[in-house]
Amino acid sequence: MRLRPTLAALLATTMAAGLARSQDGPIEPLVPDREEPVSYITEVIDVLDARCSGCHNSALAENGLNLEEVALMLEGGDSGPAIVPGNADESLLFQMAAHRVKPFMPPVEDSLDPMTPEELGLLKLWIDQGAKDDTAEMLAAMDSDAEAITLGELPPGVNPVLAVDLTADGGAVAVGRANVVQVFDPRSGLEVVRLGGHQDLIQSVRYSPDGSKLAAGSYRIATVWEAPVGSLAKAFEGHSAKVNAVVASSDGKTIVSGSEDGSIRIWDAAEGAQTRQIDQPGKAPVLALALAPDASVVSATAPDGMVRLWNVNDGAMIGEWKAHEGPARAVSFVGPGGERLASAGEDGITRIWSLPGGPSSAPAEGATPVELAGHEGAVLALASSPGGSLLVTGGADGSVRLWNPEYGWEVRSIEAHDGPVRALAMAPDGEALLSGSDDGTVRLWSVRDGSPGSGLTGLDGGVRAVAFSPGGDRVAASGSTGLKVWEAGTGVGVVAFGHVSADKPGQASPVNALAFAGDGTIASGADDSTLKLWTFSGRWAPSATLGPHTFRVLAIDFSPDGTLIATGGGAPAGSGEVKLWDAASGSLLLDLPELHSDTVFGLRFRPDGSFLASGAADKFVRVVAVPSGELTKTFEGHTHHVMSVDWNADGTQLVSGGADKVLKFWDFEKGEQLRTAQEAGNQVTSVRWIPGKDEVLGASGDKTVRVWNAGNGRIQRSLNGPTDYVHGVDCSADGTIVVAGDDTGAVFFWRSDTAQPFRTIAPPEGDRPEPELTAGTQE
Repeated sequence: MRLRPTLAALLATTMAAGLARSQDGPIEPLVPDREEPVSYITEVIDVLDARCSGCHNSALAENGLNLEEVALMLEGGDSGPAIVPGNADESLLFQMAAHRVKPFMPPVEDSLDPMTPEELGLLKLWIDQGAKDDTAEMLAAMDSDAEAITLGELPPGVNPVLAVDLTADGGAVAVGRANVVQVFDPRSGLEVVRLGGHQDLIQSVRYSPDGSKLAAGSYRIATVWEAPVGSLAKAFEGHSAKVNAVVASSDGKTIVSGSEDGSIRIWDAAEGAQTRQIDQPGKAPVLALALAPDASVVSATAPDGMVRLWNVNDGAMIGEWKAHEGPARAVSFVGPGGERLASAGEDGITRIWSLPGGPSSAPAEGATPVELAGHEGAVLALASSPGGSLLVTGGADGSVRLWNPEYGWEVRSIEAHDGPVRALAMAPDGEALLSGSDDGTVRLWSVRDGSPGSGLTGLDGGVRAVAFSPGGDRVAASGSTGLKVWEAGTGVGVVAFGHVSADKPGQASPVNALAFAGDGTIASGADDSTLKLWTFSGRWAPSATLGPHTFRVLAIDFSPDGTLIATGGGAPAGSGEVKLWDAASGSLLLDLPELHSDTVFGLRFRPDGSFLASGAADKFVRVVAVPSGELTKTFEGHTHHVMSVDWNADGTQLVSGGADKVLKFWDFEKGEQLRTAQEAGNQVTSVRWIPGKDEVLGASGDKTVRVWNAGNGRIQRSLNGPTDYVHGVDCSADGTIVVAGDDTGAVFFWRSDTAQPFRTIAPPEGDRPEPELTAGTQE
C-alpha cells in the first residue's frame, strides 16, 4: 500500500533548479540542521515523485528499478539495492541523484531538472537516519484523526459545481453545488428541487438508468433518493398561434385548447388526435376557456367582451352574449352541475349568469346577472369551489377575493400578491386555494380563514396559469419559461417541463395555460402554438444512506439494471476504496479496499453490467468482474492520477482521462492501449463516451469541455463558456445535450453536434439556497 500527500511538501526554486541543471558534475547536498526524523511519507516521497518515479514505477521500472515504495528500493533493480539504510554515501539512489556515479538521475540528456541541493540533503538525511518507512504509522494516525473530524459550515459564497449528471432522456440534470444537490429541467432551466443531507462539498452525483433514483456522495457518505420520473407523452399540433387556454375533462380523456388563432380544438388525450375544431366568429382570439362538469359544453371568451357556449360533441354554438366592456379575461362554471357561469373582465366587474337548463342553455334574454364589484382595476382570474358555494376572483390590484355567488356577498379579501393575480385554482376538496401573479410568486391559501400555506418556489417570471391535480396532492404553475409541479402539502418540487424544439433546445416558449388530465398527467399550451401532454410519477424521498466511507466519495455509478451502486474514493495518501451496494436496501455487498493503492476518482459499469472499471491516483485503470469483484484487467500508461473512466456503447473499449492532461483509449478484450489522445490544456477531470458515436467528451481544468475523436484521438471541437475549473461533464443518451459546471457554481448546456451553448444557469446570488428535503447522517 502506498500513500501520496495531497500537496508537494518541497518545491525547488527556479534559481536552484537552473543552477542544478547547468552542472554535469557532482551536486553538493545541503543537509538540514534538524533533530526530528525525516518523514518518508510527507517529505521524501514528493522528491522522488518529482524527480525519479516518472521512469522508475510499476508501469515502466527502467533497469528493473521501482522507486514507488521503500520495500522496492531495498529490493533494488539490475544494479542491486537502491538504498543502504544508515549510509547514504553507499546508496546508489543518492550517488546517482548527486551525480557522483553514472548514469546520473535523472539523465542529463533528457533535459530534466536534477534534485536541488536542498532535496539531496533531505534524501541523504533520511537514508542516514535508517530510511524508515512511516507509511503504516501515518495510516494509523489518519484513521484516528478521521474519527475525530467534525465538519463545520461551508463558507458563504463557496458554491463550486463538482459533479453533474443527466437522466438518459436529458429531461433532468442533477448538479452537486456546494453541499446541496440541485435538480433542474434543462428545457426550461427551472429548478425542480434542492436535496440536502451533506455538510461537505458534493463530489459525485449519478442517476439510475431509468431515472427513478439519484445518488450523491460527499464526505464519508452517499445519499440515495427515490426520484420522480416524467416525460413528454404527446405533442398536439394544429394551432397556428399561441395557445391561451387549456381545460380537461375530469376523467382526463378530453382536452380542449383555445388559441390566438381564434380556434377551439377538442383532443382525444389517449389517441393524441384532434376530434373537432370550433372557430370563433370572425376568428376572434380565445382568451379563456371553461369546461362544464360533464365535459359536454365549453365556454370561451373574446377580446370584445363576448362570452360563448359551444356543444363539445357536435361543435354547435349554444349561445353568445356581450358580458363585458373590453376583453373578457376569465370564465368559470359554478355549481356541481354547471347551473351558472361566471365571467370577469377588464372592466373590473365579475358577472354570474344563470343558465336555466344547465350548461347546455344560454342565459335568458334580458336576464340580469349577479355582479361582484370590489377590485380596483381589471379582474383577471376566476375559480369556483366544487360545490359552487364560493367564487374566487383575482385582480390587477394583487388581491384575491372570495364571494357568495348566489347573493354577491364578499366573504373574504386577501392581499395576496405584489402584482396582478393572473391565475387561480381551487382544491378538489374546496379547502385550499392556489394563486399566481405577475410578481413571479405562486401561493397556497386556506379557504377557511385566508391564512397562507406552503410557499412554492422555482418558477421564473410572471405566473400565467395554476392548477390542482384531481387528487389535490399536487399543484402546478406555468410562466415565461415552462411549468413546474409541487407537492401541495409540503411545497417540495416534483418535476418541471418546458416547451422547446429539438433544433432550438434553449428557446423555451412561455407556457400560458395548463390543466391536469389525471393525477400524473398534465396538458400545457404555449406561445409556440403547441399543446403538449406530460406524464410523471413518483416523488422525492430518501431511500438509503451508504456509509461510512473512509473519506470523500468521489465516484458513483449505478449498474445498467439499477440494482447495484458502486462508490469510490479513499483518503488522500491512502489506499483506494471501491464498494458495491444493493440499490434497494443500501446494504454493502462487496468491499475492495486494496483494488487501488491510492484514491479512486472514477467508476463506471460496463454497459452489460458484467464488469466495473475504476481509475485512481495510483495511475492505473482496473476492471473487476461483477458481482465477484475479481480483478480481470489492469491498464497502465497514465503518468498521473486517473480522474475518470467510461466505456463505449458495446463495452469493447474504455477511455480514461488523467491529471497528465490526456485521454487514453484501451482495448478491453486484449488489455492493450490503443492510443493516447491529443493533449488538453490542463488535467482531464471527467470523460464521457457519447452514446452510439465515435466521440468522447472531456472536461478539463483549463475551463474547457472538448470533444475528441475516439478513432484518431484528435480534438474535434471545444465547448466554451466556463470561466473557471471544470470538474464534471455528462451528456444525454441520444448524445444531443451536454452539461458541465465550473468552480464559480455556474452550469452550462451545449448542443454536442454544434458546440453551441443554449443555456447557462448562474450561481446563486447572496445566501446559498437551503435544501427543501434533507436525508442521510453525516458520519
